[in-house]
Amino acid sequence: MLFVHGANTSGASWATLASRLDGFRRIVLDRPGTGLSDPLPRKVDAATVRGYGETLLIDVLDALDLPTAHLVATSFGGFVALQTAAAHPDRVGRMVQFSWPAGAPAAHIPATMRLMTFPLVGRLLTSVPSTEWSVRMTFRGIGHGPSLDDGRITVQDLATYLALLRSTDTLRNELAMGRALLSPRAGSRGFSLPDEVLAAIRTPTHFIWGERDPFGGPDIARQVVARIPNATLEIVPGAGHAPWLDALDRCATATMAALSG
Repeated sequence: MLFVHGANTSGASWATLASRLDGFRRIVLDRPGTGLSDPLPRKVDAATVRGYGETLLIDVLDALDLPTAHLVATSFGGFVALQTAAAHPDRVGRMVQFSWPAGAPAAHIPATMRLMTFPLVGRLLTSVPSTEWSVRMTFRGIGHGPSLDDGRITVQDLATYLALLRSTDTLRNELAMGRALLSPRAGSRGFSLPDEVLAAIRTPTHFIWGERDPFGGPDIARQVVARIPNATLEIVPGAGHAPWLDALDRCATATMAALSG
């Protein structure tokens, strides 16, 4: 199974979930420009990202000499996985999507995320060193306040993310991509997953969707899943944008069941 992470993070975000999925070869990707991966060598815009969504995972599979793989994805990684499944159905086995995939219909882009697309705000964010407090605020902003308060998101989880922000160019590179795709006012610069792309997906897909996802709750989840043939939906009560951080055992069990058929 190939894991594809969301925005402003790296493959390390999957560590706790991947560790629970014995019986599979687990390949955890750092997307270009994140973690220890180099950024894309060309200017990023909506058209570039759409092509990147269709080819990135195929390039990874080809490089590893793998004909197919299951996909586990979330957020911006969800966009990449859905584009891949639509364009290359013969290369994808089954798929698990966690919460809202970037570009999905009826999405709400939080005001704080739109604010980050202003160049001045972006420069401030990348020039001021991240702290544990700012990392905690990031997790709260995507619906994980209860898990921070009761310790499900651990000190080690926070330290891992803080090290990513301090020691790599992940945030700088992801903000540059965000400015190309998001508008401070409208929320999107023509970046979307159109209905015809979603309707073309034939891969068996299971969505594990956090009830507290600020990008869209259960109503939006049902709208998105209804547009994809062979897609099923599981709502995780009280969970945020990354449900495995809130309900690790449940998400691990559901992922194993979905990818084992």
